[in-house]
Amino acid sequence: MEVSEFTSLNYYHRDLSWLLFNRRVIHEANDPSNPLLEQLRFLAIASNNLDEFFMVRVPSIQSLARLQPKAKDARTGWTQEEVLFKLYEINLNNTRLQYQYFNQIIEDLAQHQQFVKSVDELSETQLQEVDRFFYELLLPAVTPIGLDAYHAFPKLAEKKVHIFVQVRQENRIERAVIPLPLLFSRLHQLADEQTYLLVEELITKHLPELFVGWEIDHSFCFRITYDKDLEFREDTDEKLFTQMEEYIVERSKGLPSRLEISGTWSKEIEESVLILADLLQLKARDLYWVPGPLDLTFLFPFVDTLAKEFPGLVFPRFTGNTYKEKGPQLFQAIEKNDLLFHHPYDSFEVVLNFLEAAAEDPNTIAIKQTLYRMAPHSRVVKALKKAAAKGKQVTVLVELKARFDEENNLHWVQELEEAGCYVSYGLHQLKTHSKALLVVKKEGRQVKQYAHFGTGNYNEKTSAIYTDISLFTAKKEYVEDITAFFNYLSGYREVPYYQKIAVSPNGIQHKLLEKIEDTMTHYQQTKQGAICFKMNSLTDKVVINKLYEASQVGVPIHLIVRGACCLKPGIPHLSEAIEVTSIVGRFLEHSRIYAFYTSEEDAEVWISSADIMTRNMLHRIEIATPVEKGPALDKLLTVLDAFKKDRKKAYLLTESGHFRRFTEDNSFSSQDYFMTNSQPQSEMILPFQTLDNPNLLSKIRKIWQSH
Repeated sequence: MEVSEFTSLNYYHRDLSWLLFNRRVIHEANDPSNPLLEQLRFLAIASNNLDEFFMVRVPSIQSLARLQPKAKDARTGWTQEEVLFKLYEINLNNTRLQYQYFNQIIEDLAQHQQFVKSVDELSETQLQEVDRFFYELLLPAVTPIGLDAYHAFPKLAEKKVHIFVQVRQENRIERAVIPLPLLFSRLHQLADEQTYLLVEELITKHLPELFVGWEIDHSFCFRITYDKDLEFREDTDEKLFTQMEEYIVERSKGLPSRLEISGTWSKEIEESVLILADLLQLKARDLYWVPGPLDLTFLFPFVDTLAKEFPGLVFPRFTGNTYKEKGPQLFQAIEKNDLLFHHPYDSFEVVLNFLEAAAEDPNTIAIKQTLYRMAPHSRVVKALKKAAAKGKQVTVLVELKARFDEENNLHWVQELEEAGCYVSYGLHQLKTHSKALLVVKKEGRQVKQYAHFGTGNYNEKTSAIYTDISLFTAKKEYVEDITAFFNYLSGYREVPYYQKIAVSPNGIQHKLLEKIEDTMTHYQQTKQGAICFKMNSLTDKVVINKLYEASQVGVPIHLIVRGACCLKPGIPHLSEAIEVTSIVGRFLEHSRIYAFYTSEEDAEVWISSADIMTRNMLHRIEIATPVEKGPALDKLLTVLDAFKKDRKKAYLLTESGHFRRFTEDNSFSSQDYFMTNSQPQSEMILPFQTLDNPNLLSKIRKIWQSH
């Protein structure tokens, strides 16, 4: 067995595993199959990912390290301080790799006559130009803030770049910070429209003009991340809407969790960095020396700007297939057969059309929907408001506790309530993460119901870049289940008995355990059967242990996990039959699919809003939905088969905890395949043979036996 830096037992640490996901995102910046500007975008995505990690995950570990210094992590046996140290080492390696790629891409951009330069690289004419820009625009907006007994230590803006300056006047030493002006772009474009300069470099050049009469000892750029995941404690005696408003204000008081310093360590600035860290109450393992400009999210607008001039340096525009049936014809098609769509390859327009058509239809009497994250100018909300204005009963369950979308959702709640919608917030202490929509129509004396179940949010913006599954059905058991689900969440009733769907807390975990057990029993009796799961994260220890049991009896298991994975494959006599892969590409893999095969041709497949995480299994309202036999299931199995065949954008998880690229000569990319084969629904049902791929069982066995 390989010695692993990520675990000391039979499980990987969730957060260390997640850091390796972010490393896979960084590696996309070094993939020549990605256009040059898209490589830059992946670096910005990795920075944005890491910010949220230090706002949400790391603070909880730091808090445990302070409160319970000797307590050990249940999965790895490490103390929290040991976890933080390992996290620091891994993230430091990620950062070095990220900036190595950044510097290379900036060099490559010069071949297209686009230059990101330092002040020292500017011509005399360019220096005169940026000097004018500084004196006319920047200087009035820049304010140094002294750090001494006469100046309160400022609340430094989160995730914003600041300049630390130490100045000297004879034997007197003082220190100050300069926040970068927020309304200026980080990258200033010069008049030649080919050259860009970081604003912090321009301000640093002019520090003598800001500290007249003082000698500049040294300066450096820094940036702080704060804890933004403060515990929210619901009070049943106070309106939840009001509590969330108060929570948003309170969250701004979180403690610092990370200090980033631009540049390499030097003795000259070490004392200043330590003074700053002490003021922020941070330890050495919370300090990151970044070999380049801080906060690479400034690359997002930079890429968007250059993409207009260099369209060949970004991904070609992709528009998914638009389902041909609309309005009444769409509902008729759902009555005839379940419909399954794979977004964004199948346009999310079909979901929007379903809702908008229901809002317009005079036969619609009720619409019920869950909402978690919505687009800034949400067509979903617009359709719901229109339906209410037309006299339909509209019930909306809005999750106010959706992390970092709380303010946005508070805004939408007000709009929905003012439009006449009935708004509910779900159940006490449980986030509602389900993706469900029910339309009720009355045609003559007949009432018809149509349900939509999804793996992703009702958000037309993210639906263009996240891969998700949509299922439409009018089948009796499904619409009765979803009716009971909404009545349970919006009113007062006992937990329903569901005929088809599974609902957490508890229900989805129980269903997965039951289906794994059934597959094990069938395999022991017939030597046929397999399991294939696709999800964002796999961290729930109960389900992991059950998968270990299934592996021990020989069930071939293929797990496709985009992010954190605590399961450890390849352990003798425990997980030898388990293969774990991870796909990172142009689109964010977001769909959750759970398949249980009893033979090469027969499988029971569920889609879900839930990842296999303890929080989703036990502390959230989630839905898992089985897809019944027919064209919808055939399509879903083809989709899953393509994911398993991916060797171009997939990584294999090794026993050591590292993910490595496949080395076989196979250029198949599932995402490329789906884009190329985006076709109308009736033509998209493809047999497994289309992928030129061996059947599931023999394929998994072949891979497993070759290890």
